[in-house]
Amino acid sequence: MKLPIIISAFGTTSKAAATYSQLDNSIRDHFPKTDIIWAYSSKMITKQLHQRKESTAVTPEEILNQLAARGIEKAIVQSLHLFPGSEFHSLLQITGKSTIECAIGMPLLTTPEDYDQVGEILRPVISQRPDKAILILGHGTDHPVWTAYYSLEKILRKKFGERIYVGVVEKYPDTGHIVDEIADRGFSKVCIIPLFLVAGMHYRRDIISDNASSWQSRLQSRKIEVEAIDYGLGLHEGLEKIIIRHITEARTTSI
Repeated sequence: MKLPIIISAFGTTSKAAATYSQLDNSIRDHFPKTDIIWAYSSKMITKQLHQRKESTAVTPEEILNQLAARGIEKAIVQSLHLFPGSEFHSLLQITGKSTIECAIGMPLLTTPEDYDQVGEILRPVISQRPDKAILILGHGTDHPVWTAYYSLEKILRKKFGERIYVGVVEKYPDTGHIVDEIADRGFSKVCIIPLFLVAGMHYRRDIISDNASSWQSRLQSRKIEVEAIDYGLGLHEGLEKIIIRHITEARTTSI
């Protein structure tokens, strides 16, 4: 019997629908005749889904309980978090309490191979803009995994040179100096790449809004022309291969 695969995402919105649909198709194509179930951890999103009665089970905990009631003893739970930070560890606590034995698929950026593969996924966007600084912006965290942003910058600079910058919209690491650094190095153009699975609220509010504190406004105040990629990592070709590899690794360890 093939183990069911639970895909654990933050939440589903109209902006996320295209991303999740594309990833879902790729996963189903690679694991045919396997029960693929999506779970969402956002309290706001799960409340909305419950109110609309789109599903009786939408959180990872609810879905695991539902599978247990069906007599399922094992399942694969694949995280769609970018890093193994606070939300991922919350997921581990949930799976650890389940009566179902769960094999965990690790977040997208966990191993050196993952970091290298993300670099190759971003290569087309970066290589097509040789005259621009490349600014990759993620969420940020107060979890010890915050150092991963520095690691990503180091790895990408090894691939593409010193014009790569990795910043965050809140929490750690402190990357407030990056705008001045880009300007002081003489760049007149920058391309922003969202380091989010989906370019949602943080992209619109913290990266490209007209608010004076947004990254775009701060760059423009230094007379730097800004181009922003308007989609998240989930829609870059090849991202699905990392997810499929992690599911395969989790499945292998569970057998």
